Amino acid sequence: MKRFKPWLVLMLVFAAGMVVGIVGTRIGVRLYLLRMLRNPVLVRERIERDLVKRLQLTPEQQPKVHQILVDSQGRIRDLRREFQPQFAAILKDAQDQIDAQLTPEQRLRFEKYRERNGRFLQQQQPAGP
Repeated sequence: MKRFKPWLVLMLVFAAGMVVGIVGTRIGVRLYLLRMLRNPVLVRERIERDLVKRLQLTPEQQPKVHQILVDSQGRIRDLRREFQPQFAAILKDAQDQIDAQLTPEQRLRFEKYRERNGRFLQQQQPAGP
């Protein structure tokens, strides 16, 4: 019995560490994704840093690649603005169709699900001008 207690404590500490690690990672990833969705400039800057490092871009190449990424980001933002209403309408239609298939109890759970997870599905407003 005396040898069992330390092993039990060790196992509990190990299990608690796993749970904290898993939950912490999940929270961290969600916050990171939300931050990137809210600020597309951060995504572009990260891609740019990665390209400079991995491709070993020269000082002459860096401003040209930077401008290409900035221009592309602007074009993507314009495209998003153009198609955002259609995208939102498709999502709304899909949610309405799913809702029509559910029982009242399931609708409540679906609503809670959308509240918890909807921020990843909602169209984010593009950052910048």
